[in-house]
Order: sequence, then C-alpha cells, then structure tokens
Amino acid sequence: MKKAPDTTTHLRERVAEFEDIIFQARSAQHADLAPEHAKLFLSHDPVLAWNLSSFIDAYLASSVYPAERLVAVMDRLIDTKLQLHFVTQVWPGTMNLMVYLRGFDPKAPQAIPNLQLARLAYSQAMIGATRVLWERLMRLIYFLETGNDPVGKHTQKSFFRELPNWSPRWDLLAEFQADISNYDQVFRTPEYHKGSILKRELLGGDIVDINDVLGLMTPITNGVWTVMMSNITGVPHNIIRLGRKV
Repeated sequence: MKKAPDTTTHLRERVAEFEDIIFQARSAQHADLAPEHAKLFLSHDPVLAWNLSSFIDAYLASSVYPAERLVAVMDRLIDTKLQLHFVTQVWPGTMNLMVYLRGFDPKAPQAIPNLQLARLAYSQAMIGATRVLWERLMRLIYFLETGNDPVGKHTQKSFFRELPNWSPRWDLLAEFQADISNYDQVFRTPEYHKGSILKRELLGGDIVDINDVLGLMTPITNGVWTVMMSNITGVPHNIIRLGRKV
C-alpha cells in the first residue's frame, strides 16, 4: 500500500513556493537600487512581514486553534497575502512609476490628460482592491475562529456580528466596522454600482484623495499581522490600537 503523503510537509512545500514567488516579486521592485538599500527596503516591506512559514511553526507549536484546521487556514492566508501584494503593487509602486514620475502635477491635473486618466484608473483599481483585501482578511479570521466561511454574500455583516464571541482576540478590529461601511458608501458602491465618483475630477469637480482611498490599508499594514501571530500563540501583544504601539 502506498503511504499517504505527509500533509504538513506538503503544506510547507506549497507555502515555501508561494513565499518565494512573492519575495522575488518584491525584490524586483528594488532591482535598480544598491544592494544595501534594496535590503533595507525589503526588511521593512509590509507584505514580506507576513511570514507564512513562521505562522505554520507558531500555529503547530500552540494549541489555541485546532491543528486539523491549519491547511484550510493557510489557503485563506495565502489569499490574503496575495491580495496585500496586489494592493501595494498598485500603490505606491505602479502609480508612482506610471503617473507621478512621468510628470503628473496634482496642482495642474488636466495639463497631461493621459496621466490624469491613468491616475484615475489606478485610483479606481485601489478602491476595489483595498476592499477585496478586507474581504480576504475577514474571511481568514472568521475561518480561523469557527472552521467555516461566512455564510451569504455579506461577509462584513457576518464577521462583525460574530466578533464579540472571539473577544478579546480581535477586539481591535471592532472600530473598523464603521470605517468599512463608510468606505462602501463613499467609494466602492458609487464607483462600482452607480455613476463614477472619479469622473467629476475631469470636469473640475471634487478630487478623490488617494490618502482617503488608502485609509483602510493602515490597520492591515500596521498591526494586524502582529495581532494575528499573538492570537495563534496565545501571547499578549503590545498594540492598543492598530497603527499605534505602546
């Protein structure tokens, strides 16, 4: 009889392959820099900070969550990290390269129409990609805690309804329920389901500030990973609010 493959070994190999792809992609963004400068940027890279191999080690060394749940958790964690790469690939990387470094002047946005339109195209991509990132994160945490995916189309409602049941592990995310709802109302819903909020800029209307579009990125790149690693190990963290430490 053929011996069944070691599930953990296969999982580690799959994760290592994924991590190598992401590392090569992140490294390529700094290929034109001196090696010491590239190394510095990579050491502070918000995507590489999500070390999936370390997650596996910590998960298996702890008994906070069921071991049999790990494979499915990692599948959702890969989805989340991949989406984080997608978002940061657009901003600041591609937008800077394809818009600002080609001469776009925010004080005279209509001076070079193709750059203005490119900026709006990337802004639209960011509106969708950032919101997808939160969907991935909420699905990941929901599965980590329950062993199931959220039921129905409204992940946000299911997630925040169950959040108190997981207290205190994910309490820091509670404040973002209002932020996500506001984001949907101001950005995602009108841009994807109604008249474009970005087209107004072409005719001298209100400007959609990319910093507002990126508002939901702050907690994910500044604290969520630390909280997640703390929760799977059962060791308290020092974060009192995502994006801030004591």
